[in-house]
Amino acid sequence: MKTKRLLFLMIFVLSGILSVSAQSKFSVGLKAGFGIPSLTAGSKTTPLSENYSSRFGFYGGLITELQTSEHFGFRAELNYSSQGGKRNGMQALPVSSDLATLWQMLPGFGVQTDGYMYASIKSEAILNYLEIPVMAKYRFKLGEKISFYAQAGPYLGILLNAKNVTSGTSSIYVDKAGQIPIDGILQQAQLPVIGQQSFDHTEKINSEIHRVNAGIQGALGFGLKVKTGEIFIEGGGNYGLIHIQKDDANGTNNTGAGTVVVGYLFNF
Repeated sequence: MKTKRLLFLMIFVLSGILSVSAQSKFSVGLKAGFGIPSLTAGSKTTPLSENYSSRFGFYGGLITELQTSEHFGFRAELNYSSQGGKRNGMQALPVSSDLATLWQMLPGFGVQTDGYMYASIKSEAILNYLEIPVMAKYRFKLGEKISFYAQAGPYLGILLNAKNVTSGTSSIYVDKAGQIPIDGILQQAQLPVIGQQSFDHTEKINSEIHRVNAGIQGALGFGLKVKTGEIFIEGGGNYGLIHIQKDDANGTNNTGAGTVVVGYLFNF
């Protein structure tokens, strides 16, 4: 339902743009900069979806803009947006197939688990989207050539690719605190210990993530008029309203990022 409402709002805004386009000033341009995305845990969290912090990613794209009056206008964009988050330290991992039998034996050794194994490693979830925002824009002059503006509106995001990158070497533990190494259990079971393991691995996770996202986006910026158009710098953010995971067993995270970009608009 959220996606349908946002699509309706985008169509409504686009209809408004088209209705006033004949008497409007038209501009096209480019912008480029960086985002500082993270993954916000939703109402249903699991050890797999917790404790993400921010990462850096590219953010930029193409711009079309209609200024319908001295102060008011509309902007539509086509952006590449790198979303995601990272974790560093003790974190949950799914139980690997070669350890599944051992996991079933753990209660017999007096060990209770939450269904996950743990390792002290680094991991980074990288989700790259094509985002299409449609925003209303309000500006006012600070001088003959300098203006300040604010813009906001809905966006539609299409997932291009998604991967999870892990790195580091660690023992495997059966508890979040890292107090019970699995090698101790293996010794009790008179089985060969596995020692520290390398977690240097990249896994594609497209099949686990919703292909489409939708949310809200906004920014504040300054523009400087030049002969052929306008140079601008802006800071803003976006937030996805749809949980990215297809399966709630993996948690319910939302994407979001702060953004800083510079760009140029050519006037026609």
